[in-house]
Amino acid sequence: MDRYQFGEEERAILEKLNIPMAIYQFIDKRVVTLLVTDGMCNIMGMNREAVITLLDNDMYRDTHPDDKARVADAAYKFAFGGDSFDCVYRTLAHALGEYVILHSHGEHFFTSDGTMLSSTVYMLEGMGEDVENSLTEKLASNFKGMMTKESLIRDNFYDTLTGLPNMSYFLQLADAGKAGIIEKGKTPGIIFFDLTGMKFFNEKYGLREGDNLIVAFAMILKKYFPNENCGRMGSDHFAVYSSMEGIEDILNKIFEDMKFANEGKTLPVHVGIYSLDFEDVSASTGCDRAKIVSDREKGAYVSKFAYYDESIHTTASHYEYVINNFEKAMEEGWIRPYYQQIMRSVNGLVCDEEALARWIDPVKGLIPPDHFIYVLEDSKLIHKLDLFILDCVLRDLEEVAEKNFPIVPVSINLSKYDFELCDIVEEITKRVKASTISTEMITIEITESVSSLDGDFVATQIRRFHDAGFKVWMDDFGSGYSSLNMLQKFDFDLIKFDMKFMREFNMSKRNHIILRELINMATKLGLDTVVEGVETIEQVKFLREIGCSKMQGYFFAKPIPLGEWYAIYGAKVGNKIENYEENEYYSAISKINVVEPLVNKDYNWQSDEFFGQIPTGILEIRDDGIYIMRYNRTFVDYVLKVGYVDEKDLGNELIKQKRMPAQTFMDKINLCTEVNKWELIENMTEGDLRLNLFVRKLGENPVTGFKAIEVVISAVHKE
Repeated sequence: MDRYQFGEEERAILEKLNIPMAIYQFIDKRVVTLLVTDGMCNIMGMNREAVITLLDNDMYRDTHPDDKARVADAAYKFAFGGDSFDCVYRTLAHALGEYVILHSHGEHFFTSDGTMLSSTVYMLEGMGEDVENSLTEKLASNFKGMMTKESLIRDNFYDTLTGLPNMSYFLQLADAGKAGIIEKGKTPGIIFFDLTGMKFFNEKYGLREGDNLIVAFAMILKKYFPNENCGRMGSDHFAVYSSMEGIEDILNKIFEDMKFANEGKTLPVHVGIYSLDFEDVSASTGCDRAKIVSDREKGAYVSKFAYYDESIHTTASHYEYVINNFEKAMEEGWIRPYYQQIMRSVNGLVCDEEALARWIDPVKGLIPPDHFIYVLEDSKLIHKLDLFILDCVLRDLEEVAEKNFPIVPVSINLSKYDFELCDIVEEITKRVKASTISTEMITIEITESVSSLDGDFVATQIRRFHDAGFKVWMDDFGSGYSSLNMLQKFDFDLIKFDMKFMREFNMSKRNHIILRELINMATKLGLDTVVEGVETIEQVKFLREIGCSKMQGYFFAKPIPLGEWYAIYGAKVGNKIENYEENEYYSAISKINVVEPLVNKDYNWQSDEFFGQIPTGILEIRDDGIYIMRYNRTFVDYVLKVGYVDEKDLGNELIKQKRMPAQTFMDKINLCTEVNKWELIENMTEGDLRLNLFVRKLGENPVTGFKAIEVVISAVHKE
């Protein structure tokens, strides 16, 4: 719509009026000032040009904060075609230094060529503190009415806190204002602002101070952009539409102003810029794309800006594809669980499996988890995926059981968002109970990201899982900064170490020391351990030596679908499956601390042959001989020295001794009938060594009858 032009004589007559009045036209979704009278200039204490500039850029700049959004909203509805405008509000009179009450009344009229214009008359009715004034009483009455009219709250166009256009109105303004920027020969664009760290700011200073900062930032935006070019998109997010020319200089000034905003209680700002020079899209799409850029470096606690570019566009297109096809992918079976086996260190058998979501797309092929998991988390759909994978796992386990094939517990990964988006404990429990699978066959894996949630809430959810019969594992231990704190606060059954420990295995011996001490700590806490990412025999040997309970990685098996597992199992070429009836027996053996054994407190470790940790091993007594199940480094040195095993045997899950030990040892072993009761063997000779040993029975395999014995060498002397 073209801007209406008054004739020179007509304009001169209207401008000379002493009545405070302005004439407006509604163009491109916004109110444009065509003319103001001398009376309007007098009441505002400004020249005509300054008044028009203020009305066009920030009409309600001086309006009382509590009235601003209400008045702006009413004015917009009037300009958009409402019958009349009749509003009472407070505005700051700079000459008096206080608020006065204005009564503004507007009517539409049509020019000779049919153009609809609006005239608004402003009347000064009283001082803001004049409680006897009838208009003040009307104002108070209006406030009460506004509070009870929910429809007005739903339908408003301005944010009540900042007075900026709200998201829906801003997007209308941006779409309509694009043409005007192009007509001036400039490039339009959308700038998205995110105040970083608002949650922690509110926790530190309180919600009121958080609102103060929001208002302060809105004022900074209005310092550099017209009010109707800005919008509050909700919470701590803002947007601006503007020409791209000189935008970087403006943003740097905004960053500088924010350092001193709100009396120094402030936050950095992350800014995403989308230029329509990249692609001419709607304001809504441009805003989404600018937001994607602002979200890319949430961890950086400094103000910064970045542009939407081709690489981000590729990522964003992928993002949209995932969102648009997620439901169909589940319905069509493009998403399904792949199972990766977890091996028990003491017997080399498969004791658990992890269900991993895989998306095999008919168009894009394999979509890796790190390409769709974050999308579903960001769009608050992740709980649907995790519950879908659980449903698939339950069906698969029922099918395997019907075929009389062995099954082991399967772990399901949960996101921290699952706990926010639904009652995840109830949803999982309900599904498992509706199946034929027991809760002990489903394990829950929770990452340390849940540490960002309320600690008492998370502890309660873990307890609820335990009460329902599920085991709960802590996944990706060591990937962040909250791992140790989580061990103190939450009751886990197992710690799963992040695969970065294996990726960095050969980089430094420090890595070995850290991992050994962490596993030792977990063992002392009575927790099982799993290390992910195991790929070499050297890693396997090391993990067995330091007492890791379970191992997972490509060295043993890659994630595979159920159908492929059937083929491998049928060909008898895959890893052997642990009998679940033996679970408790092997679990007890796995939790023994072979790094720092606890025996009788009154003995002293003595040696003139071995140094370092106390030699400790776990043996299994079978009909055909003795097998070494677990050991530490010094115990290995001992069995190598006396010829029980060869170096090449190390790394095997079970090592059969080449010969039997002295009869003194076997006689004492036969006396170990009570579980966990220590027996002392003194002055046993083995070659040229004389030893004192503690031995105890750890348990008996309920299926095979084999006995597990812990052996601790307390003294070694050379004859």
